[in-house]
Amino acid sequence: MTQKDFDLVVIGAGSGGVRLARTASAQGAHVAVVEAKYLGGTCVNVGCVPKKLFVFASHVREEIEDAAGYGFQVPEDSVKFDWPTLVNNKNAEIERLNGIYGRLLDNAEVTLFRG
Repeated sequence: MTQKDFDLVVIGAGSGGVRLARTASAQGAHVAVVEAKYLGGTCVNVGCVPKKLFVFASHVREEIEDAAGYGFQVPEDSVKFDWPTLVNNKNAEIERLNGIYGRLLDNAEVTLFRG
C-alpha cells in the first residue's frame, strides 16, 4: 500500500491516536497508524501505569503492618519482597495492555505501521 491508499494516517498509537483511528475507521475511513515503539503511548509504557504499580507496591508493607488491627495474623518474619518479581509483573501488565491496544486496532481494521 502507498500513503495515498489511506484517508487518515495517525502518528502515534497512544490512547488518543488509537481512539481517533478507531472512530475514523468506524465512520468508513481507511486508516493507518504509525507507531515507532509500543502501543498505548507514554502513559501505558513508561508513565502512569508503571508508576502506579510501583507506588501501590511501595505501600503494601504498611498495609501488612496495619492488617493486625483488622484481625489478620501476619508473622513479621514471613514477609519478603522480591524486586525482580515486581518488575516482571509490571512488564507483563504492560504487555497485556499493549495487546489490548493492538486488538482494538485490528478489530477496527486499522493498518499499523511500525516505524
